Amino acid sequence: MNGLIRNNFYSMESNLKISFIMAAGLAFSPLIIKNAAIYPAIIAVQVFLFVVNTGTALHADEVAKWNKFELTLPVKRNTIIGAKYITFAALILCGLFTGLCTAICISLTGRTWNFLSILWGYEYGLGLSVISVSLMYPVILKIGTEKNELILLLSAFTAVGLMCLTAAALSPVTGEMNLQHPLVGAVIVSIALLMFPVSFVISVNIHKNKEF
Repeated sequence: MNGLIRNNFYSMESNLKISFIMAAGLAFSPLIIKNAAIYPAIIAVQVFLFVVNTGTALHADEVAKWNKFELTLPVKRNTIIGAKYITFAALILCGLFTGLCTAICISLTGRTWNFLSILWGYEYGLGLSVISVSLMYPVILKIGTEKNELILLLSAFTAVGLMCLTAAALSPVTGEMNLQHPLVGAVIVSIALLMFPVSFVISVNIHKNKEF
């Protein structure tokens, strides 16, 4: 399992460095940007930045024929898929960590900012990342990685659509369709965390029935 996870990170090493550089740059953006309304969006982007690497890593593995070689290893197929999902979770945690750095930087500037607004940035970024990965990986596993960028883009748009649908469904409770309402954010994160294990089970079944 550890070796599989390390290989996943090796596959995206160069792109991962770029994501860290971009996320670190965004972490210091509050020193320049004085508009507090933009801070939640910055954190959401930071969280999502790391997930963008997944499609590239999967394509690199397919080009290198690693997806065929790993089947010869003394590990079960659910372990292979599990390593992928642990990698996805680790990438999302990296995004959450860089978002925390941004929140610290905002505090150091001494500017006034709304806690619920910053929390929404985390919830939106986490929901967008987890839902996108949960939708993307089973599809890529089924049809291949040639169109991984398009699949990731469509997954992200679907995730945004699901968030808007959630906000609309909760509007009788929240009073209006408001994506930044704490209840909407909590429900979106709950849906995302539920989709992640469901996506894992689907991916395991696809992998078991797939001919490489």
